[in-house]
Amino acid sequence: TGTPRHQLVSHTDDSEVTLNICVGDQFEGGLLRFYGLRGTKEEGQLVGEFEPVIGTALIHAGRHLHEVTTVESGDRYAYVVWARSWNGVRAQTCPCCWLNRRKGEECICGKRWN
Repeated sequence: TGTPRHQLVSHTDDSEVTLNICVGDQFEGGLLRFYGLRGTKEEGQLVGEFEPVIGTALIHAGRHLHEVTTVESGDRYAYVVWARSWNGVRAQTCPCCWLNRRKGEECICGKRWN
């Protein structure tokens, strides 16, 4: 089995919308910290924190830069669902290239995007 993570670094999701449901055991820490939307002037600026509650769901834009702070005790689990579309930016750019801000380079994903 893999090594469990005790935090998750800032990232965006490969989705238009993300559903994040807190499931599992009691834990302390593990806040969801949100920063401005990627590609906007607010990108990187802290806009708020959410303290997960077991059985509660949170919906956010995939472009929202976010992280999970360190879990101090217990086990934090999340059930995450991404909703994606092939319209808009996805019709023009590979999602991997968009997330990694590749421009003018050959796509490493090939002709078939993930």
